[in-house]
Amino acid sequence: MSKKKKSSKKSSKKHFSVIVPVLIAVVVVVVFAITGNMNNKNNNIQTTDSNQAAVTQPSTNNEPQENKPDGKVTLVAVGDNLIHNTMIAAGKQSDGSYNYDRFYENTKSYIESADIAVINQETMLGGTVSAYSGYPMFNTPWEVGEAAINAGFDVFTCATNHSMDVGEKGIVSECEFFKKHPEVTHIGTYSSQDEYDTVSYVTKNGITFAMLNYTYGTNGISIPSGKSYLISVLSEDKVKKDVAQAKKNADVIIVLPHWGTENSHQTDATQKKYVQLFSDLGVDIVIGTHPHVLQPVEWVTNENTGKKMLVYYSIGNFISHQVNLDQLVGGMAEITVERNNAVISITNAKLAPVVDYFHNTGSGYNFTVYKLCDYTKQIASTHSKSLSPDKAKSIAQSAVSDEFLDLE
Repeated sequence: MSKKKKSSKKSSKKHFSVIVPVLIAVVVVVVFAITGNMNNKNNNIQTTDSNQAAVTQPSTNNEPQENKPDGKVTLVAVGDNLIHNTMIAAGKQSDGSYNYDRFYENTKSYIESADIAVINQETMLGGTVSAYSGYPMFNTPWEVGEAAINAGFDVFTCATNHSMDVGEKGIVSECEFFKKHPEVTHIGTYSSQDEYDTVSYVTKNGITFAMLNYTYGTNGISIPSGKSYLISVLSEDKVKKDVAQAKKNADVIIVLPHWGTENSHQTDATQKKYVQLFSDLGVDIVIGTHPHVLQPVEWVTNENTGKKMLVYYSIGNFISHQVNLDQLVGGMAEITVERNNAVISITNAKLAPVVDYFHNTGSGYNFTVYKLCDYTKQIASTHSKSLSPDKAKSIAQSAVSDEFLDLE
C-alpha cells in the first residue's frame, strides 16, 4: 500500500480489494483460535473411551501446561486401616515392643511400586497418649503407622468418624507422629488453624495433586469449642474454599471423603449430593471410604461443562477384624495420570479387589492383606472365615462393574 510507483486511484482500489478479504480472514482465524482455546479450558474434559478421559489444566493455575514437561504418575489408594483389639495384640513382641509389618507384607510390592500410595487411617494414631483400644473407641499404636510407612504408603487420610475417639489429645498426638515423618503427607486432622486452612499437595514426575480429605461426622462426639480446625468436616463451604485454593496450584484435584452408609453397597443421598458439588466445582477424582464394603466406581459427567470426574464411592476395608464376608473384600484403586503434549489425562482407572485375611493360631491371630489375584485356594483354606477366591471375586463383581475391575 505504501509503494509510491502504484499511486493511481485504480491501483489503490485494486490493492484495497485484495487486502481487505485477507485481513478479514486473519481476524476470523484469530477469533476462532481464541474462542477454541477458551472452550477447551472451560470444558476441561475430552473423552477418549469409556475408561479414559483427559483432564486439562485448571485455567486458574499459575503456570500454563505448555511450560511443563510430559510425565506419568501411578497412584494407588486403599481403604480403612481399621485396627481392632485383636490386631493390636497381634503386633506385640516378646520383648514388649510392637511391630505390624506383617499386616502389609503381602501387598507391599504393589504399594511401593506406585508413585503415590494413599491409605485411610480409620483409627486414631494416638499412641501412648492413652491406653491402646479397639472398638468402639479406638486408639492405635504409632507402630501401626510406622509399618504402613515401611510398606510404602506416603499419604494418610485421617478425617474419619473415629477422629474424636481419644479427644483432642489423640489428634494432637497423631499430628505429632506425622511431624516425626515429614516424608509422608497427613491430611484430615490438624493441630492448628493454619494447617487446617492450608491445602496439601503432592508433586510427582512434574504433576501436582491437591489432596482434600473430609469426614461426614465424628460419631456424635463434639469437637472442642473454638477448635473446629482439629478435624476436616464435610461441608459445602469448606469444600468450595479448598477447591478454589487447590485450583491455583494443582494439576489434578483429588477429594477423599469419609462418607456413605456403613455395610451398604449402595450409594446414599449425601454421597450423591456431594458428588454433584464436586463435579460442579471441577474436581477430577473422588475416592471414598467408610462403608467398610465396596461400592460402585463410575465416571460422572457434568451436564454443564461436559467434564468427566472419576468416582470410587467406597473402596471398603483394607485391613480389620470385621467378620462379614462383604467386609473382608475391599479394593485398591489403581489410577494412572499422564501429561502428554500439555494435556493431562487419566489413562487408567481400575480397582483391584483385596482380601482381608486373618488366622486364629490358638493363642491369638495373624493378620495380613492379599490382592485377590494372589489369594489362592490354599491360602483361603487357612482363613478363619470361609472365603474362597471365587466368593471374593463374586462379592467384588456384584459391587463394581467389570469395566473397572482388575482381577489379574
